[in-house]
Amino acid sequence: MAKYISFGQFNKKYFFILGSLIVRTIISFITGFTPYLTPSDTIYIFGFRSNFFSHPLITYCFQYFSLCLGGIILELILRDKKKDDKNNSRKESKASLLFSLTKSRTLYNDKNKSNDLKHFLRIFLVYSLYYFAKIVMNSFDNIGYNRVKYWPLEFIFLFIFGKKILNKIFYSHQILSISSLMLICTTIYLINSFIPQSDKDCSSLSGKAKDECDILRFNIYQDINNKLGWYFIPIVILLYLAAMISNAYSSITTKWFMDIKYITLNRILIYLGAIGLFYSLIFLFIFSHIPCSKDKNNLISYVCKIKDDNEDFFYDNYRTLGEIKNDKYLYIDIFATIPIYMVSSFLSTFFELLIIKDLDPFYCIPFDCTYFLIYDVIDYCITFRIATLYRKLKFACQVCSNGIADILCSIYFEIIELHFCNLDRHLKRAIIIREEDEKPRLLQDMNESMDSDNMGLEDDKD
Repeated sequence: MAKYISFGQFNKKYFFILGSLIVRTIISFITGFTPYLTPSDTIYIFGFRSNFFSHPLITYCFQYFSLCLGGIILELILRDKKKDDKNNSRKESKASLLFSLTKSRTLYNDKNKSNDLKHFLRIFLVYSLYYFAKIVMNSFDNIGYNRVKYWPLEFIFLFIFGKKILNKIFYSHQILSISSLMLICTTIYLINSFIPQSDKDCSSLSGKAKDECDILRFNIYQDINNKLGWYFIPIVILLYLAAMISNAYSSITTKWFMDIKYITLNRILIYLGAIGLFYSLIFLFIFSHIPCSKDKNNLISYVCKIKDDNEDFFYDNYRTLGEIKNDKYLYIDIFATIPIYMVSSFLSTFFELLIIKDLDPFYCIPFDCTYFLIYDVIDYCITFRIATLYRKLKFACQVCSNGIADILCSIYFEIIELHFCNLDRHLKRAIIIREEDEKPRLLQDMNESMDSDNMGLEDDKD
């Protein structure tokens, strides 16, 4: 088997992916883990729904404030480290992990202090697109429409932007793995989208239980049609595609900022946090004064869950925070939930940026696949006893789709190496071996060339 397939070299930077998976799982339980078959039984990290994280825009404010604050702290730490290095007069000291990851970029960037200002407009555009992409995806995900998010297609946009912006070269084993992934995983995802969550008979139920049962009996296309109308099906799909294009563009451009323009990771965090906080505060103020439509067939009514004293519903409303009771849950929120969320949000984005900088923006998709694979396994374990045939089929599709994606991405990233059909010719390891093998011949050719030149000079003297 090793003759045709083998494992590549392990990269210690894969621990960034592990760290990001851990903190992202923590975040999912802070904001609420809702199993597919029990949409009314959301699981929270401390057993209750947070008074703050039930507000989507307030949640974004905490998230982006943590990024901005974390970036500023890193900037100050690195500045102090640099001063210490100067005072030590060339003595090498053992730098911390964060300093070693960004030290060379920081020293270079200090010589080009105006570099960030030159690209300010592009930075603002890129992270504005990133912010709105996250808003669209999270809003649709929260109402269960992620079943029409054809995520394998994001590779197309990464491929295009990678070639245009980074002049990235794609080799045969990478093109094969990406093409296979898009074909296989998109097919599985399409099949999965036509399968409802349950085939349970709802005739004996009534009230809220019957409403939830009926929703689970519809596939995603029937669900959108019943709630919004058939014309919203292509609209939702196109909005997801637009969000994926924005996400791919921001990931590739972030790599360009850090590798080509030497904008440091900590400053990227500051810019991303400041821009996201800026939009979040503006939208929080606007949506707090604009109630949602009361039309039940309107998309907005499905994302507006905040109710005020006048029985009006809002997408978010900071004024309802004054209604929070002064009890033990408030103190748990202030001293436990909020700090854990802010630290986890910062680490999640920090690890994501490290993955982009030190590995490749293409790692972001298999990372998402691994996260949703873990999510689906946890969900299925929680609801295993009430799982119907349809739920089991959907779980099988989700595991196959995400699992196959991880395997094919491992071929792209050379974690798995294929040694047939000349697919191993352009592996990094193979290229290095060829260079080492060709060095003696090149040196010999150079020596022979120099000897012939010397002999020509001696002949000229004669």
